[in-house]
Amino acid sequence: MKKLITIVIIFLLWHQNIIAQKIDSNDQNSREIDLIIQADDVKIGGTLSIPTKLNASSLVIMSSGSGDQDRDETLEGFKIFKVIAHHLASKGIASFRYDDRGVGVSTGDFVNSTLEDHSRDLEHIMAYFKSSAAHPFYDFILFGHSQGGILAGKVAAGNMSVKKVILMGAPAVPLIEVVTYQVRQDYEHTDLPKYLIEADVSAHNKLMRAIEDDKNIDEVYHLFKQTTENILSKMSSSHDVDSLKIKQQAIAKADEFKIIYGLPSLTSFLYQDPSKDYEQLKVPVLGLFGGLDFQVPIFQNKDRMENAFLKSGTDYHFLTFDKANHFFQKATTGSRDEYATLDRKFVDGFLDGISNWILGKS
Repeated sequence: MKKLITIVIIFLLWHQNIIAQKIDSNDQNSREIDLIIQADDVKIGGTLSIPTKLNASSLVIMSSGSGDQDRDETLEGFKIFKVIAHHLASKGIASFRYDDRGVGVSTGDFVNSTLEDHSRDLEHIMAYFKSSAAHPFYDFILFGHSQGGILAGKVAAGNMSVKKVILMGAPAVPLIEVVTYQVRQDYEHTDLPKYLIEADVSAHNKLMRAIEDDKNIDEVYHLFKQTTENILSKMSSSHDVDSLKIKQQAIAKADEFKIIYGLPSLTSFLYQDPSKDYEQLKVPVLGLFGGLDFQVPIFQNKDRMENAFLKSGTDYHFLTFDKANHFFQKATTGSRDEYATLDRKFVDGFLDGISNWILGKS
């Protein structure tokens, strides 16, 4: 009989695609449950933060930005999603945050995963909760930070179980435009001539396109290397330029970006136009913008996002935090070099702005 019971338990766990690993008490009003969810041939590990008393029926599912991130989206020591999850729990809102493929306890290969892979993972997460006897949720709020917003928009546009979307510093233009903007930004505080800056932007643009199309890669690679040489020579403060060293640096940079721009985890996002997905949304959307966000800047993305929502006719609400960077910390310059020096907390009003909107108080 004991053997039969064991077999039944194993079958039920497999059938529900879930293994409960650990239950932690966050505080007296909530708890955290570590889960592993089967998603096709990979396992996705994450943490369900669930309050004792629910004030919202929807589960918030958080998707992180670019790069292989853990479930807390730990960036420069700042556990962005963990802080958000704990705040939401304190307001009676449940959330689930998860490790990217190949990170933490999640299996799979992040580097070679695509936007479609990540979309399927998110769909599997929702499907698990809809069928779970232990933790049932039938409605969802997709929360995407940065590149995670592209994912949230894409999945929400095609899934009727998604009832709201939150976009935190999310692009509304194809990522290719964000990348070329950031290339220009790298030269903002230099006296490099505009023609060389624009030559470098074009070199990046052409390399990404050549790799995407798998055409003329060697020719464009040579152009990228030569452009880099020209820039390094111009920026050299020495009158006696070490041409050999510059050539080596140019080759190293060209090799690095040839690899980076060839990674499926990036290339599958590059030409995806998030605004086309936003145009399909029929659910309320909260857009969060940082006034000092120079990775996904307001001027490049807010108008495109708003026009998409105006076209869709959906209800949307924007919150802008003047002194916030891309992580929504209180910043002075907003530059990436500044992140590690800042307090690991959000700007005033950020967390309450999210929970109030979810609860219909904004």
